[in-house]
Amino acid sequence: MTSMGVLGKKWTMLILRDIGFRKIDRFNRVLESIPGLTPRVLSMRLKELEGDEIIESVGDHRSPQVVRWSLTEKGRDTLPILMRLIAFGSKWYAKTVFKDKSPRSLDEIFTNPQAREIIRGYT
Repeated sequence: MTSMGVLGKKWTMLILRDIGFRKIDRFNRVLESIPGLTPRVLSMRLKELEGDEIIESVGDHRSPQVVRWSLTEKGRDTLPILMRLIAFGSKWYAKTVFKDKSPRSLDEIFTNPQAREIIRGYT
């Protein structure tokens, strides 16, 4: 399956989660938000996702050195897939996923108002 070749690489879904749901759009902020992710691997994944037209870099008009990342239409189409995987994991693997081992609803996981707006369309 081609889609698993693209989306199944280590860290990719977490990067999409941060860009798509958490609205983390800067390289260093993504790096800080995902423990264990290295700058080299993040750079590779961003290039791959951009090459696959899942994300795009958006220059900041105030500072040309600042690059922000956003999902393309194709990238936004990955969000329902990601939502289902998150829902599955939080329901069936809560003991592994959460420190208190208690299942969570998507509203509990995504507290950001923008993320809640996104999930409202997929739940």
